[in-house]
Amino acid sequence: MLNNYKSGYSLSQCFYKDESIYDLEVKSIFHKHWLFAGHTSQIPNIGDYFLFEISEESIIIVRNKKNKIKAHVNVCRHRGSNICSEKYGNKKLLNCPYHAWSYDLDGLLITARDMPSDFKYKNNNLHSVNVELIGGFIFINLAKKPLSLYNFKHDLNKTLDLFGLDDLKLVMHKSYPIPANWKLAVENYNECYHCNPSHKEFSQIHMMGTDNKVFKKRKNDFHEQNKGKLKFAQFNCYYDYAQTGQEGYQYDRNPLKPGILSGTVKGSPAAPLLGNLTEYDNGASELMLGPLMFFLLYDDYIVGYRFTPLSLNNCVCDIFWFVRDDAVENIDYEINNLIWLWDTTTLADKEIISNNQKGVNSSFYSPGRLSLMEDFQKSFLDWYINTLSSYTGD
Repeated sequence: MLNNYKSGYSLSQCFYKDESIYDLEVKSIFHKHWLFAGHTSQIPNIGDYFLFEISEESIIIVRNKKNKIKAHVNVCRHRGSNICSEKYGNKKLLNCPYHAWSYDLDGLLITARDMPSDFKYKNNNLHSVNVELIGGFIFINLAKKPLSLYNFKHDLNKTLDLFGLDDLKLVMHKSYPIPANWKLAVENYNECYHCNPSHKEFSQIHMMGTDNKVFKKRKNDFHEQNKGKLKFAQFNCYYDYAQTGQEGYQYDRNPLKPGILSGTVKGSPAAPLLGNLTEYDNGASELMLGPLMFFLLYDDYIVGYRFTPLSLNNCVCDIFWFVRDDAVENIDYEINNLIWLWDTTTLADKEIISNNQKGVNSSFYSPGRLSLMEDFQKSFLDWYINTLSSYTGD
């Protein structure tokens, strides 16, 4: 099936319908790449935690007594019970509700009743998970030897510092369950061929939602006018362009429609300028890190898109909205104005993706030729096939 893939076309039906392929995806993609778990502002106090769940895995993201962010697999080392059942909370200890084994916030086993004399506490700590902070964004990796983030940090630290990633707070998080294979959701996000006919709200804000030739010319002029500025850096190291051993990433800045300053109902500012920014430039930056997480950086707020598989036929799209941490709700920003564009767009995408899955399920479905506006999707599909083909089980 992998050998029959034809670059420049959509995937064969089996890649959306076969459980064995989904199992391979879990091992070769979700257990190998960096995943966006959440934000430090969600757990401001020692002992605060939240759960990040993907497919069959549940991960405890917790702030320890040294004020550091830790991540542990939510599986007791005794007989496998989940330790935390509530999605959010605060705990002094991580206590298993089944047989009362307890662990400290660093995942070290401290209590296990009536165990044999040769039992070793140090051999029964919680499974730890790799954690990296990008500003306040929490990324985790389930691999023993995770892909490097060195290139990403080297290329983009100065640019991202402009937006004050260390000084953000999460002001809204919404989840949109989608009855479809996760790849259809990611593919939909990866192309704007559908933006003009399907997203009138997006298209009234973003130049990307207009005619492709018009957009490309405007973008070229936009970058020429701002050549050399950090905010207008371009790094295309995503998917099949990623270096071996490095996590994929991408950064670019795109123009908004004339007169539009931010992604709001009227295109006016939504919140105070981020970080070290001093003015609006009529643009928005797109940022990708890993295969499932996308950020859009306006000058005054950031929106994050995360696509998470739950099973073969179900996924969830989580949307996160961030403003600078000293902004005050109803004074500096109004939440409905802030979330309007991407809440509206995501609800429309949920229907689009669900209908796509229904069509893919048909016996008449066959791979279709991609358009010239779907080059990012082509890159994703080429990378996806290569990732599955090259998986060795490591």
